[in-house]
Parts: sequence; structure tokens; C-alpha cells
Amino acid sequence: MRIYIACGLTHVPREIFEAYVGFLHDLAAGFRRLPEVSSVKYALLDSDPQLSIKPRADQAALCYDWDRRMVEEADLVVADASFPSTGLGIELQIAEAAGKPVIMLIGDHGINRAPRARYRNPDHTAHELQIGEGIVSLMALGLPTIWKVVEYSDFSGGTRNAIDAVQLYSKLPRGPD
Repeated sequence: MRIYIACGLTHVPREIFEAYVGFLHDLAAGFRRLPEVSSVKYALLDSDPQLSIKPRADQAALCYDWDRRMVEEADLVVADASFPSTGLGIELQIAEAAGKPVIMLIGDHGINRAPRARYRNPDHTAHELQIGEGIVSLMALGLPTIWKVVEYSDFSGGTRNAIDAVQLYSKLPRGPD
């Protein structure tokens, strides 16, 4: 099984950025130890370092192409959706369009929850913005190819629970390809 780890990095608060990067590397290492996993790819190893040596004018197109291809070539997408990310949203939509199953990880880091918000429409009706639990948007949570949602509150627990979810997924019966 080929796994792509999708995540948002741009808006990870810098005070936990190093720990978050460690979490992603630990996830990849844990997945690689599973006998059913043949490859694990993710941006921190398989696109971001390579982009830094490309001409600035080419970086955006290459980033899209490389990350899109990693999603399309994966058998399973493990997506950490703990931080807002346009890129992660695009990757999730690519996964959905390709029928790729997704295990969505949602970490509550105490600093990434959006507060409730109220608004008024032109007809003067008042409403509360529908933001789910305030970490991942309802639209993203409604993605039809989400196989499992894994919530976590610390990185080590997130790693353990994600590995357990991948192992469980790998044991599911599959039809002929």
C-alpha cells in the first residue's frame, strides 16, 4: 500500500512548528514499519526541499504538479487537517475526485480552534456561523471519501492512533481492481 501524508504547513503556529514537523516525520516512520506499506510520501521530504532549488517562477506550478501526483499515486491519503490550508483542501478534493480513501487526523492543539461567530443577513436574520467544532470545516468533514476521522490531543497519541487506523484499513477486504 502506498500512503501520501497530506497536511497544511503554512499556518502552523511557529511556536509548535518544530514539534509538528517531528510529528509528521514520526507518522511517516511509523507507517513505513508496517509490512503492508510499500511507500510513504509527503511534502517535507518529497516536494518542499526540491522546490527550494527551482526558479521562483516555476515553484507554484511544480508544487501543484508534484503534490497532485503524490495524491493520485497513493492508495491511501492520511490527511492531518489540524490547521487551515488551501493546499490541503485542494489535495483532499483531488483525492475525492480520484476515489482515494482518506484517514483524516484532527489535532486539538489548544491554539487552532476558531471561536464561534455570529452574523446578520440583509433580511436582518441573525445566524451562527456553522464551523463544526472549530478546527476543520464542515465541508471538509463532509468529503465522501473520508474512511475514518482520528482525533488527537498530543502528537504521540496522534501517531499511535493514525498507525492503528492504517493497520485497520489495510485489513479491510478489497474487491478486484
